[in-house]
Amino acid sequence: MSGINLIITEKPINKIGIVQMNKAIAHRGPDGEGYQELYNGKIWLGHRRLATIDLSDAGKQPMSFMSGRYWLTFDGRIYNYQELREELEAYGYKFNSNTDAEVIMAAYDKWGEKCLNKFNGMWAFVIIDLHNDSIFISRDRFGIKPLYYYIDKDKFLCASEIKALLSYPDVHTEPDIDACKDYLLEGPKEYLRKTLFKNIYRFEPASFVNLDIKTLGKESINPIKYWSINPNLSSEEYSDKEMLNYKEQYLKLLDDSIELRLQADVKIGSALSGGLDSSSVVYLVNEAILKQGSKNKEQDRQHTFSSVYKSKGLEYCDESKYIDHLASFLNLISHQIEPREEDIIREHRKMIYFYENPPAGSCMSGWHTFKCVSQTDVKVLLEGQGADEQLAGYLSYLCNYITDVSSTRLVKSSLQALKIPASRKYALAGVVLNQVKKFRFLQNLLFKWKPSLIRFIKPLNQTSVDDIQNNLVNLLHYSDAASMAYSIESRMPFMDYRLVEFLARVPAAYKIHNGWTKYLARQSFANKLSQDIVWRRDKMGWPSPEDKWFRGNLKEWFCTTIEGSAFLQSIGEGQDISKRIGSRESITTLIRLLNLSVWYDVFFS
Repeated sequence: MSGINLIITEKPINKIGIVQMNKAIAHRGPDGEGYQELYNGKIWLGHRRLATIDLSDAGKQPMSFMSGRYWLTFDGRIYNYQELREELEAYGYKFNSNTDAEVIMAAYDKWGEKCLNKFNGMWAFVIIDLHNDSIFISRDRFGIKPLYYYIDKDKFLCASEIKALLSYPDVHTEPDIDACKDYLLEGPKEYLRKTLFKNIYRFEPASFVNLDIKTLGKESINPIKYWSINPNLSSEEYSDKEMLNYKEQYLKLLDDSIELRLQADVKIGSALSGGLDSSSVVYLVNEAILKQGSKNKEQDRQHTFSSVYKSKGLEYCDESKYIDHLASFLNLISHQIEPREEDIIREHRKMIYFYENPPAGSCMSGWHTFKCVSQTDVKVLLEGQGADEQLAGYLSYLCNYITDVSSTRLVKSSLQALKIPASRKYALAGVVLNQVKKFRFLQNLLFKWKPSLIRFIKPLNQTSVDDIQNNLVNLLHYSDAASMAYSIESRMPFMDYRLVEFLARVPAAYKIHNGWTKYLARQSFANKLSQDIVWRRDKMGWPSPEDKWFRGNLKEWFCTTIEGSAFLQSIGEGQDISKRIGSRESITTLIRLLNLSVWYDVFFS
């Protein structure tokens, strides 16, 4: 994990620009930095290093390969690099380090852009080929690692974070008002090329671009998609026999993904929310530790990190009883932190600075989890992100499932879901939409009245894929931004592309069954974890008591910040907050106003 920077200019420049860009993202790599001048000062590569594999100087970047033909600056981790290295050595390639960075360059030399299909991991990288005067830029399949760029007639800049681009002289940007208004209306969209900063763009997930150095600036940047997910949209019915097969494959893939992500030369820990996904990861990590048969069992106990809410009145957000239960059961070292009201005022501005594009909510639980990690010697954290989207963990997926079932299964499926109080509104909506979709004119009337309902008419697996490619990218960005703010490497076992492709092929009937969401995952861990974790009916997922905070003791600060924002006033937003916060308006909608007002102050005041 690292931070990367690239400068390409028409005329030679000195290293001041790349030094400034590296300095802006020093938090992404506290273990060292590097610069490389190419083409007599017309190209500069920059790198900040967070060392977790091969801690020696051999892992320094920017790195060259094949007698200086290729130069690389790379952020991320290729988990199957050792397997690829052996394959490349069989072709005659020689390596000077034990890093995945060298393997990336050798793979690119051997297979060209098709090397991306061989990588299992997360990445954002730039390769300069001095022989062909070309630049190869790529981002991982899911957009775990960020990558932004700025281009005008004089220069092309590329960086892990927007603040690095802003640190370079003569970068002209201002708030994109249309994008800001869209954020207030619909929330963040980290999956799009467009950002809230004019003239600054992001490379989209699962994309690459080949650029000709000689013509750069005269042609537009048009990244190419190299990977997509093909969901199983069949209406296959549930079978106990097939469930056994799917359970076996699921556990095997998840276990292998975790083993790959346990490779490190530093201490590793796990995020633990108390839900099924993070508990599953923690359980399998513990199994891997036991397999290793360590002589020092106390030293190798697994460290877990959690945000909890034990204060009076916040019990509805607290999952500590599940966390404590698992910690006792698996003999974990449990680190817990409780975000408090005073932390919001003190840290909200800092969080916005690192997130760069304002998030959907306060994000305090995730932010504080990484803060908790930073207070220990753990440098790598495993997380459970991505499981809900793939395994149908959100209650809203019940609506998609019931909408798509056959008439003969409709009554049974809906009655099962109605037994669970939290599921009832989605089950009833599914029954209605199941009938509405039979009549095109009713569909058209309904969607014209409420366009947001369109997502619920789609088959479950299609909606799942849509969410992986859209909203999940927001969550992955939050994890990267928060982890890097505290110089921690975040790894996500559920985002192994093999597991994602497998779960997209699993029919919907195995993900939702008998009224239960995430049925395949529950069945897979039914004999491993306690029943109160496996069969929990309440879903939280890094919750924060935002209503209590912002409609309570923080109300004055909240309203004053929003109503005092000249920027919000200039775009016709942020009026009557004192009145609106006392209404039934969604707190999430109001938090967006807070986030946007602070975002403007941080980056433009």
